[in-house]
Amino acid sequence: MATVLVVFLGLALLGTESGCRAESQISTSVDVDGSKTRLTCTLNGSDAEITGHRWKKGDIVLKEDELSSRTTQYEVDTDERSGQYLCIFLSDPKHQTSVDVRGPPKVKAVKKSEHATEGEMIVLTCKSESFPPVTKWMWYKITEAGDQVLTNNSQNKFVVSSDTKTELHMQNLDLEADPGQYACNGTNTEGTDQAIITLRVRNRLAALWPFLGIVAEVLVLVTIIFIYEKRRKSDDILDDEDAGSAPLKSSGHHVNDKGKKVRQRNAN
Repeated sequence: MATVLVVFLGLALLGTESGCRAESQISTSVDVDGSKTRLTCTLNGSDAEITGHRWKKGDIVLKEDELSSRTTQYEVDTDERSGQYLCIFLSDPKHQTSVDVRGPPKVKAVKKSEHATEGEMIVLTCKSESFPPVTKWMWYKITEAGDQVLTNNSQNKFVVSSDTKTELHMQNLDLEADPGQYACNGTNTEGTDQAIITLRVRNRLAALWPFLGIVAEVLVLVTIIFIYEKRRKSDDILDDEDAGSAPLKSSGHHVNDKGKKVRQRNAN
């Protein structure tokens, strides 16, 4: 048992040393040139055939090529540079290392404006993928009297945060007190940044206005049809009366003509 343990530890140490050697074979540099920051990786001390390069940030592939060079570079906007990058030399075996670019947080609101109905719950969210990660998040409401800091002890509000994201949960929204601008502030060892979210709260009856509008349109349409049908029927009745009285006038005129002829004969 002791022999097996010694062998196992030896293999683990060899694996660790091999990993360290693989890491140490790649030298990295970060150069700022105005609005651009250039990341460089150079593979040293390896005879492996290079079939390409790949740059990643997290799970996202930023760049990939099929060049055989032992140096690869990637440029990023200086304002968006902070984060952990991975440069990979495609070979057998693969050689890779991380390039850490330090910078202040870049806080972004998931949505710059939110709409909700009074009495509902809503979640305002901000994110930051900076390196080093945010160590302190803070929410506050911007008012004319000054910034009102929001904590888990604030009425109908509580905050949930992690290294890369913060959420302000607001329950039972009030139509008078809750609308306005909310700021999320993130801080790390390199600096601080914030984003602003505008919250609009509408009246409970606001959701009924479209329905009431449709009902009103239907009522107007029905009224117009009713009036039209009523007038049309009245016109039809008048036409029928006129058509019925016409023969009577003709018949009376004919009878009068006969009477005149009889009187003329008697006179003769």
